[in-house]
Amino acid sequence: MESIEYVDPVNGRKYEALREGEEVIKMGPPEGLVDALNLTEPFATNLHNVLYRRHIFTYADATRGNVLIGALQEALNMDVQRLTEAFMTFEKEVVP
Repeated sequence: MESIEYVDPVNGRKYEALREGEEVIKMGPPEGLVDALNLTEPFATNLHNVLYRRHIFTYADATRGNVLIGALQEALNMDVQRLTEAFMTFEKEVVP
């Protein structure tokens, strides 16, 4: 088996996975974890991918120091950047 990065073609979420032939076994982050929080898109996928990048796959990983605070700050920062870009675009279109 080889370790791979699997990207879900439907929602763009990244997973650490194992592949043997055509079979892919997702290892983490847990599928459905962020969905269980009823988060909206794209924030849910942003948070999921931050958990992937930071290798936070288990309860033990999540309770190491302040790793979840850092993950949330990173995910929120992405949304702040998008919101800032939206303001800039909106003002360019609306304000003469």
